[in-house]
Amino acid sequence: MPGQNEREAILPGVKRAHELPCGIWAPGRKLAQFCLTLKNIPGALAAVTKEVARHHVNILSGHITAVPGEERAYVTFFADLTEATAGPRELAEALKALDMVVEAEVLEAEVPGLIIDKVHFPLKFLGQDSVVLNIRMIGHMFSRLDEVFGTGASVILYEMGMRAGEVVARGVKAYGLDDLNTLKAIAALGVAAGWGVVEVVEWDPSSTRLVIRVYENFECKPIAGRRQRPHSHFVRGIIAGILKAITGAEVKVRETACMAKGDPYCEFVAEKASS
Repeated sequence: MPGQNEREAILPGVKRAHELPCGIWAPGRKLAQFCLTLKNIPGALAAVTKEVARHHVNILSGHITAVPGEERAYVTFFADLTEATAGPRELAEALKALDMVVEAEVLEAEVPGLIIDKVHFPLKFLGQDSVVLNIRMIGHMFSRLDEVFGTGASVILYEMGMRAGEVVARGVKAYGLDDLNTLKAIAALGVAAGWGVVEVVEWDPSSTRLVIRVYENFECKPIAGRRQRPHSHFVRGIIAGILKAITGAEVKVRETACMAKGDPYCEFVAEKASS
C-alpha cells in the first residue's frame, strides 16, 4: 500500500486519512472519555481545553457537535491521564464548575489500555443513521457472493448499487441543487463516507454522458490487482442509480479501468441507454 506522501500525490485533494474517534488503544496508559454539554458560544471550547491542560491531561481525539442558533453544543473526547495531576472524576468536577459547561460526565477504561466509545448511538452521517464496515469485511462479503452465485453476483451487486444510488441522489437533490452541483456534492460525500476519492472527468448533460474516476474504490481495494476483468459492479450500479434520479434517464455504465485488474483507479463511462 502507498505511504502517506504517495497517497497525497495520487489522490486528488486528499490531505490525510480520517480516523473516526471511536476508541483508543494505548497499552500502559491511563485513558478516559469525557462527555460535555457546553453553552454554544465563542470561547466555550477554549475554556475546556485550558482547564484540561492545567491538569496536565492530554486530549487524544474526539468530536464536536454544534449547530448555529442552538443554545447547547456537545463535545466528547478521549484523554490520556497518565501524567495528570488530577484523577478522571476530579477533572470532570473541575470542568463542571466552569461557567461555560452545562454538564460533564467521565467514563473510565474498562479494559486496561483500551477505551471504546459505547455511549453514543446511533452513528449519524449528515443526520442519517449509519453503520461502519471495514474494507476487509466488505471484501470478504463480496467475495462470498462471487463464490456462491458466480456471474450472478455481478447482477445482484449492480441492482443493489442502483437502488442505493437513487436514494443518495434524491437525498442530495432535496437541497435544491442543479444536476452538476448534485454530482459534485455526491462526489464529496463519497470521500467523506470512505467510499473512495471521486474525480468527475467529464459531464455532458445534453447527452447524459458522465466519465468519473474513483481512486481507492472500496469495492475493489480488497482485491486490487487480483482479477482479470473489471470488478466494480456495485459502484457501477450506484452511478446508474444516481444518473437515473438526477436526469430521469436510463443509462448504461461501463467500467473502462479497474483497480481489481491492476489499474491505478476505477474509471466509469455512463451514457444514455439505447431505446
